[in-house]
Amino acid sequence: MIRTIAVLGAGNAGVTAAAHLALRGFRVRLGSRAPERLEPIQERGAIELVGVAGEGEARPELVTAELGAAVEGADLIMLTVAGPGLDDYARRLAPLLRPGQRVLLNPGQCGGALQFRRALERWGAPDGVLLGETSSLTYGCRRVGPAKAWAYVLVQHLPFAALPATRTDDMLQALRTLYPSLEPAPHVLYTSLHYLNCVLHPPGMVCNAGWIEYSRGGFRYYFEGTTPAVARAIEAVDRERLEIVRAYGLTGRTFLDTFYRHGYTTREAWETGSIYRAFQDSEVNKPRMAPETLHHRYMEEDVPYGLVPMAALGRTGGVDTPVIDALITIASVLMGTDYRREGRNAERMGFDGWTSARLLRWVQEGA
Repeated sequence: MIRTIAVLGAGNAGVTAAAHLALRGFRVRLGSRAPERLEPIQERGAIELVGVAGEGEARPELVTAELGAAVEGADLIMLTVAGPGLDDYARRLAPLLRPGQRVLLNPGQCGGALQFRRALERWGAPDGVLLGETSSLTYGCRRVGPAKAWAYVLVQHLPFAALPATRTDDMLQALRTLYPSLEPAPHVLYTSLHYLNCVLHPPGMVCNAGWIEYSRGGFRYYFEGTTPAVARAIEAVDRERLEIVRAYGLTGRTFLDTFYRHGYTTREAWETGSIYRAFQDSEVNKPRMAPETLHHRYMEEDVPYGLVPMAALGRTGGVDTPVIDALITIASVLMGTDYRREGRNAERMGFDGWTSARLLRWVQEGA
């Protein structure tokens, strides 16, 4: 049974999750490596939550930059941090974790659980820590003030898997008290390959790079920026992703199916089979403005921690990914960063040089 939850990360996701779960009566501790993100909440003593996850003043029992205080005795440790932070959190958490503690990456992005497990091992975490990941964040949300969060979607039909998969049922039984919409996935390759921010955001950022820089984000990113041509680029990435899914013996959902099932567009748009139409009909996304700069998580997270690991899974599975590879290359040039070297590559995930069969054994059985 989960009663005490340590939510680590005080960005959009962490603040929303802390507020939502505190309002539901859980004992919530909000922790972050960045004290300045916590100070407004500490001063107010509460987080104001608005939107579909409930409304009111949520009061975590602890708001702290001391990770040891946040996680001690917690029934669940939920990391809502971006990809670049996973290794550092693994280093900090390894001596603090205890056998039997549950750790949830919400979300794991693509390959997050693989990277985090290897990092925990490298830093000497004890055996018996339970680790799992969702394929996407459990909310569509924003931190809209120093101590205020807005949840505009509670994501439905959300895949979850543990690493190894033999522990999925145990973890899921406990996690459903928090998120009833979680559904079991075969293993973390499924959740990794259904992290769809990396299907959506990099094509839009690369194709709209000039417009973003010139207008400083002065257009509606999803509604105006997802033109028919950009939608075709998203569809091409999605086709390659689904080829990788099939290479590992899995049956995958298209981006459009998932976008609809998670509650982001209408049934009428879904029935057309058009990603372009899906974004034209996405009322929750329609007002969202584009980033003011290319230095944004849509590029700096979703390429190195989304497309790079997806391409690595493709290579191990024997799948060519020319469109994904092209986007990685162009994004690297635009940002002046070698995302293949700096991102979540096969070496960081722990399967460099492996066969697909060996990788499948590891995610399924931990061996």
